[in-house]
Amino acid sequence: GEPGILFTLEETPAQIRAVAKTFGWNLVPLEAQGRLLISYTSPVELVTDRFLDEALKQLTKVGARRVVFDSLTGMSLGVVSQRRFRELVYALSQHFRTAGVTPLMTMEVAELLGNAQLTGHGVSSIVDNLIVLRYVEVEGHLERAVFVLKARGTSHVAELRRFLIDDRGAHVGARFQDLRGVLTGIPQPAPAAGRPVARRSSGTKSRG
Repeated sequence: GEPGILFTLEETPAQIRAVAKTFGWNLVPLEAQGRLLISYTSPVELVTDRFLDEALKQLTKVGARRVVFDSLTGMSLGVVSQRRFRELVYALSQHFRTAGVTPLMTMEVAELLGNAQLTGHGVSSIVDNLIVLRYVEVEGHLERAVFVLKARGTSHVAELRRFLIDDRGAHVGARFQDLRGVLTGIPQPAPAAGRPVARRSSGTKSRG
């Protein structure tokens, strides 16, 4: 029931509405009631000062309490330098915090599987919370893992959990038990407690 804004730099409002319909959501009435604003800016046409000024005007107009940026990756394409990009993210975060608005910003990591650089243009130090969603290979198929990497000023659960998306929405599932090395993207079965692990080295045989 809170008014919000979706700042999109990758999909047009028409595309967003079409995707929403596949989930059974009709966004048009929310837009007509002024409870939702979909604001599209092409990253190749983005001017940082103008974008910041327009975003703050739209924030006031809608009275938004929640804001989504999709995505910082697209926004970075329209900024001349990494330093200027970081300054823009910082300015947006500060303005939203002052206004009592909760922003959600998405950013892609480069690697599909394996080790990934999570900081992304150095913005991890700016945000209050950092949630990572990634793919892992389990027994020959892909699963999603989600974990809280950072939560400023509060303790948080550090477990890696399954993240499921189905026709009922998105769900945080159970922990990845009995597996180790999940963050590598290709986890291995964890040895049972008290059971020795057989190891092989070149020219040497191990007996279990």
